[in-house]
Amino acid sequence: MAEGIDSLMYEFGAGKSAIRELFEKSMELVQQGVTDIWDFSIGNPTVPAPPEVSEAIEKVLATCSSFELHGYTENNGRLATREAIARDLNKRFGHGSRRYGAGDLMLTAGAAGAISATIAALTLPGESAIVLTPYFPEYRMYIQAWHCHCVEVPTTPTTFQPDIDAIEAAIEPTTRMVIINTPNNPTGTIYRAEVLEELADMLRQKEKDLGRVIYLLSDEPYREIVYDGNVNPWVPDYYEDTVVCYSYSKSLSLPGERAGYVLAPPSLTNHDHAYDALLGSQRAINTIQNSLMQRVLELCAGVDAPIKEYRRKRSIIYRGLSDIGYDVVRPDGAFYLWIRCLEEDEKAFSEKAFEHGLLLVPSDDFGCDSYVRLSYCCDDETLSGSLPAFQRLWDDYGGYRWENNV
Repeated sequence: MAEGIDSLMYEFGAGKSAIRELFEKSMELVQQGVTDIWDFSIGNPTVPAPPEVSEAIEKVLATCSSFELHGYTENNGRLATREAIARDLNKRFGHGSRRYGAGDLMLTAGAAGAISATIAALTLPGESAIVLTPYFPEYRMYIQAWHCHCVEVPTTPTTFQPDIDAIEAAIEPTTRMVIINTPNNPTGTIYRAEVLEELADMLRQKEKDLGRVIYLLSDEPYREIVYDGNVNPWVPDYYEDTVVCYSYSKSLSLPGERAGYVLAPPSLTNHDHAYDALLGSQRAINTIQNSLMQRVLELCAGVDAPIKEYRRKRSIIYRGLSDIGYDVVRPDGAFYLWIRCLEEDEKAFSEKAFEHGLLLVPSDDFGCDSYVRLSYCCDDETLSGSLPAFQRLWDDYGGYRWENNV
């Protein structure tokens, strides 16, 4: 390694994620005039932001001064915005004495900023954080960046629900955190309430046995994007030491605005110290969201996600691929399809798909084998237009070439 260069940061920068690598490759091909490309690599919604967002932006621009729009805000975000988000959370999830306030929230630059700040604040170097495979690959980077160990634990085969026995076996004296994501990226699975209850009971017992706090970080950017009458459980109702990381990137189609938050519920062990640690990590890594967007979120905190659009898109691509013969996990939420590869080697399959203009992310980036992820938050024409290419890919293989396609 060159002198003066941090080897870990160099590794993160030089070794791009498969998602970003495919996305950038697609952008290059489009700029070269290539048209037969169907980019399913990244969760970058083409569904327009709800009209309430545009209306809020126009209102804020018309009524606020330049200083109000572009000046510094509080380190944890504008009080009025945090109060608006707390009201929305209480309307949907508050009950009895379980209420949330502005002093439980810290506004961040998306869920990425929220997760990184939470790990920075609530772990010590040398401790470990458990992730459940398959998982969003950036978790590994966030954990390692703060000099902690990333421990991968497989979910239950076929259902992709947390395997409580496997998680318990992976917990050791240095375990500080378990990270979950429901609805899940990449499978679209919603974790069942009874599974979360079992997970919470086990973690409480482990906290007693080890004499230390074990945080449950619930990453929830797809919380509102659920289908077929499913309900995504509110994780703080199950486990007291839950920290929620949220983003408006998906629910309001605002990925480029980097708008999110951390919720540290009042039930959190040593809540005030934990919250101050979060503020300290905010100062250290500067993940606060821009002041204009904070004012917009004050007006849009309770706006509904475009569920109908995503349900339609899911139907187009899920039915199309299933009719061809692909083994596809039917998603309960989010906007991804988890597709079993036609051959066992997911990288080879992804490369073969690329020859047909299909950009699919191989599952090794998510911590498991023999799948690819397809993001269907793109336009309907891309979804329906890709089906002939998927058929040609199927015909090239002659269907599944390996035995474990169940």
